[in-house]
Amino acid sequence: MLSQWLDEIDAARVHETLDEVKGRLDRREDPLAKYGIRAKELAKMLYSLIQSQTQDQPTTHIAWTPQFEPFIKEFRYFESDHLITGSHAIGPDGEFTEGFWLANSGFIVLLALLYDDPKKIARLVEIIDNAKDRLKGVELRESVELPLTVIDAFFQRYKQRGQGLKSEERGSSLYIPKP
Repeated sequence: MLSQWLDEIDAARVHETLDEVKGRLDRREDPLAKYGIRAKELAKMLYSLIQSQTQDQPTTHIAWTPQFEPFIKEFRYFESDHLITGSHAIGPDGEFTEGFWLANSGFIVLLALLYDDPKKIARLVEIIDNAKDRLKGVELRESVELPLTVIDAFFQRYKQRGQGLKSEERGSSLYIPKP
């Protein structure tokens, strides 16, 4: 069900999607429910870590810490659905030893929809939708007050929907809208 929701997240419809996600949550249709009862707690923790990262360049890497140990089952589920990609080592306690990457831009967008200010997200979508020239994520971060990683995930979703081009250069957060 979550993968279907992620596919439905079209940045041009973020307002509708946010209302729909909130409505589903109100009706107890939790998009993270299939991952276990603690998945929502983990997702909230992941988003808070995204928010606390340095914001000079977008990064989807999160280092492994002992606070994640109780969530190993949920991490495995997330990885099996390609929401994250772990950095594994062979041997005991080798899972996720070097951390993991949030591998799915739709998952990052969903986390933002669930755990950040809807007004900030609406402002970001408005800016991207109305852009005529290239957008630099670092500059946009100042005006919308969202993590650069989240802005970059929105750029990626717009690119995936054929609405523009996104720089693939490591450390770059640049989006060029198509006319």
